[in-house]
Amino acid sequence: MTEHDSDHDGWPAEYRDPRDRPHPETLRIIVEPFEGMREETLDTAHTVANGESAPAVVSFASVGALRKILTERRIELLRTLIATDGAAESISALADDLDRDYRPVHDDVGILDQHGLVFVVEEGRAKRPYVPYQRVHLDVELAADMDNEEPAPA
Repeated sequence: MTEHDSDHDGWPAEYRDPRDRPHPETLRIIVEPFEGMREETLDTAHTVANGESAPAVVSFASVGALRKILTERRIELLRTLIATDGAAESISALADDLDRDYRPVHDDVGILDQHGLVFVVEEGRAKRPYVPYQRVHLDVELAADMDNEEPAPA
C-alpha cells in the first residue's frame, strides 16, 4: 500500500487518523429524504469548487430517525467534547466528566461514531472520542406535508 492508497474507510493513508483530516468548523445535521440530498450535495460541491468553506453535513431521512440517534444524553456528550477542545483522554474520562457509567457512554460514543457525529481515535488501548467541529447546527424543517414521520413520544 502506497502513501496515496486509501484504507477501508476511503480516506488516504495520510488521513487515517481523523485528527489529521481537513474538517470545517461547523457540522450541520439535517433531516432530508434521500431524494433531496442530491441537490444538497451539488450545492456543497459548487460552494467548495468556488473556494468557499462549507459545513460538514450528516443527514437523516426523518425526524424520528434523528431523534433515535440524537438523544439528550448524546447531545450532552457532544457538548462536553466540543467544550474540551474536541477530544477526551478516553471514554472512561468522558464518562467521569459526564458523571455517567462507562458502558452507556461507550455505547453512545459508538452510535455517534457510526453516524459520523464523533470520531474515535485509538491510541494503544485507549479509545479517544473526538469531535473536530467547533459547533453543531441542527437544521430540521417541520411541514404539514411530511410523510412517514413518527409521532413524538408523549
